[in-house]
Order: sequence, then C-alpha cells, then structure tokens
Amino acid sequence: MRIAFAIVKLFSGGGLQRDCAALARLVAARGQEVTILTAEHAPSPLTDGLTVEILPVAGRTNHGRQAAFANAAAAEASRFDLLVGFNKLSCLDVLYCADPAIAERLSRQPWLGLLPRYRTYWTLEGLSFKRGRDTRLLLLATPQANAYREAWDTEPERITVLPPTVAKARHRPELRRDGTRERLRGALGLGRAQAWLTLCVQPHTKGLDRTVEALRARPDACVLVAGLSETDKAAADTVRLATKRGVADQIVWLGHREDVPELMAAADLLVHPARADVTGTVILEAVVNGLPVITTSLCGYAEHVFAADAGEVLEEPFSAVRFAEALARASDAARLSAWSRNGAAYGENPNLYAGRDRAAELIVTAAALKLGPVPSLPAPSASGGSASGGSV
Repeated sequence: MRIAFAIVKLFSGGGLQRDCAALARLVAARGQEVTILTAEHAPSPLTDGLTVEILPVAGRTNHGRQAAFANAAAAEASRFDLLVGFNKLSCLDVLYCADPAIAERLSRQPWLGLLPRYRTYWTLEGLSFKRGRDTRLLLLATPQANAYREAWDTEPERITVLPPTVAKARHRPELRRDGTRERLRGALGLGRAQAWLTLCVQPHTKGLDRTVEALRARPDACVLVAGLSETDKAAADTVRLATKRGVADQIVWLGHREDVPELMAAADLLVHPARADVTGTVILEAVVNGLPVITTSLCGYAEHVFAADAGEVLEEPFSAVRFAEALARASDAARLSAWSRNGAAYGENPNLYAGRDRAAELIVTAAALKLGPVPSLPAPSASGGSASGGSV
C-alpha cells in the first residue's frame, strides 16, 4: 500500500525527524511504499534511500507555514492509502504526536488564545483530537495522553501510548569501559573536569541557562553542549549569559553530533533541567548507557531515572538551590558509579527499545484496515512505567 508521512521540517538532529525517517524505513521493510512529504528538507544521511517530496508552501511564521503545509498535504492525500502526520495537520489517518497539548495550555493561560500562533495550533490540534474524529493517535507518554484526553474528551480507543522509542543502535554501555571514554575525553581536552552533557536545539526549553548558572559554583566542571554551535542564532542568549557569569571557558560547544553514545561514554553526568519535555528521549538514552542523570519531573521519561535509580529528578517548582545540591551530590564518585551500574542494568529490558517497531506495526495495520480496529498493547503496569506501552 502507498503510505505518506507528512512532516513540516525534515533535517538531521531533531528527535521527531529521526523518528520519522526510522519509521519510514521500518514501514517500507514491511512491504509498504512510503513517501515523506515535507515543506523543508535539508538532505543528510538521515534520509538516504528514502523517497522525499517537497511541497512548496508560503508563510512567514512557523504557525503560518504549518497551516499552509497542512492544506498542501491534505491536497495530496488522495494519492495515498494512508496519511500519517508527524505534526498536527488536517485529514490525517494517523498522528504520531511528540508535542504537548496546546488545548491544555490554553486552559491554564486562556489569554494565549488571543494570539494567532496559538489559535492556529489549537485549530490544527482539534482536527485530530476532537471527539468524533477518526484519526488514530500514537502518543509517547502516559501524562501526555492523559492531557490530550482531558482537554479534548478524546475517545480512549483512538489513543495508543507507545513503548519508549530509544533506538537500539544507541544502546552502547560498553563504550564506558572499552577505551572509548578515555579516547574521547582526551580528544575533547576534558582532563579531570567533571563533564556535564546536554543535548539541545532549544536551549531555553531544555534549561541550558539553568545549567550555565550552576557552573558558577562548580569551577571543577564543564558542559558539553551537543546540538548547537557557539555561532548558532539559537545559542546567542546562552553565550551572552555565560560571558556575563564568567563561565564561557567552561562550555564546549560541539554542534550537531551523531556519535551520541560515544559522547555519553565520555561524560560523567547528563544535566537536563528542562522546563518542558514530553518524553526527553535523551534521558532514557543516558540511563541505559550508564550515564547518570539529573533532570526535572516535567520530563515524561524522568520516571525511568526513578525506576533505574540512575540519578535524581527535581520536583516542581524548579529551585536553583535544589539543582545545585543535586549537582553537588553527583560529584561523589561512589554515588555516580552506583547510578551508572544501575542504569546499565536497567537498559537490558528489551521493552525500552520497542516503540518504533510498535508504531510501524500500528501504521501498517491501519493501512491494511483503512482505519479499522487497531490492536493495542496491554495497559501500562501499576507502577506507571511506560515501557510496556498500551492504550489510554
């Protein structure tokens, strides 16, 4: 069958983009013909061998371009047996959703509804989530699914919470002990500094400013920033803050990197004090690779830090003092070593890598049944872990 994947932007480095490309390959491997429709495509190894079509769209704002792309993708839908969206669009048969619920945010901050940006996203969201729609919804975390269901009164049978979508290829705990760690630390000039790793392309959302502030009290530490270069526009505020605080020389800007497991081996701690993160896949990647984690409870995958006993989770509201205290506790070598062993052991659970395969199965089933009943996994365990997946 002919299946279209629709995503507004297709570039290397984005988690949603990696999921889209990986799922395109998995669905194609199951005998389906897959075409990725996009408005922006930066060719890279991410899309090698995949069929990509660019749909020209106009719009000077992100929400304007998304609305225009929604119309363009809907106009192409008749060419395909199934339309799968990776952004909130129109006329979708299946939505793979990695975003938080706009409607839930507007319920807390209704004045945002006066802005064209939020009105547009709310409208697009409703086209898939409103009660009575037919779109099958593949969500990534139970709290995310609950928020959508409560905001839109979405039928539970249309929602499936996927198991974690960690790529098996990124599970490389042996790199911490096979010489890779020492080699890369030497190449990065880390010496004996405690290396905090952060992966982000949205520094404010991921709390990079909080990490920079914390550096002031830790001259023995440095931050490896993967995903951004010092000259990137998105890094400008962080660069200014680091200079103002006198810690600019404690930041190593790495730019876009594909060797994430190697960087995790070189680092001593994943520092992810995010203000929002539906999942925070990097959190679980760090845990299973034996890299201890300090993160916030707002991240969907923070539950795995608890379950593995592989670091600390900061409860809301965020406190810089509690963050500093957690970082201080993480300077204890024995504690770090225990967290690392715990995370690596936790990573042996095969369900932690099943999300993409499960999503591919559901997409192929939806294509075959054309929105008929889609089988679901058992409900999540009573412990609240999302590793088992399930319908909400």
